[in-house]
Amino acid sequence: MNEQNFQIADYWIYPNVLDDETIERIMKIGDTDQWLDAAVAVESNHEIRKTELAWSNDQWLYDTFWSLMEMANKNANWNFEISAAESFTLGKYEDGGHYKFHLDGNGVQPLNYPGNEFLHGKTRKISFVAWLNEDFEGGEFEFHPSTVPAENGFIKPTKGTVIFFPSWYLHKVHPVTKGTRYALITWFNGWPVK
Repeated sequence: MNEQNFQIADYWIYPNVLDDETIERIMKIGDTDQWLDAAVAVESNHEIRKTELAWSNDQWLYDTFWSLMEMANKNANWNFEISAAESFTLGKYEDGGHYKFHLDGNGVQPLNYPGNEFLHGKTRKISFVAWLNEDFEGGEFEFHPSTVPAENGFIKPTKGTVIFFPSWYLHKVHPVTKGTRYALITWFNGWPVK
């Protein structure tokens, strides 16, 4: 019997995969003047999170990132059942902008969206972040050491880099100390494990 080398990746990263044209197109999501303060449990709480957000359901975003998600899901050996994605969210972190350690989902609890046949009853399984600039200071992305070993869990965002990770991994965004940090996020969903 042959023993195969089988490894599951903590996260899957595509360095500098987005070109300037794609990044400029994503940044136009924020041109609507509809930036809203990020809410935590329905209320804004700057002690936990200080971010402004704008949303998009443009089909080209799903077309662009779905295949990258499928490759990450396969290559990382997660092999999660994925059949939907939430709206894409452009996040703007200005001076002092941050997000303390948090989970995006637990992979089990179903979402309650009775008016949305694609999301209702599904759960977040894969989180996605695309970093759109690097002309800022601070704003590092970090996985909690209980989730990803510390030597691999601290990431300085680089322009055009995309990362996928299981939604139940604790992670945070360090405070921005100079400039403005932009990132695109979403969550890829599937049926909860029974």
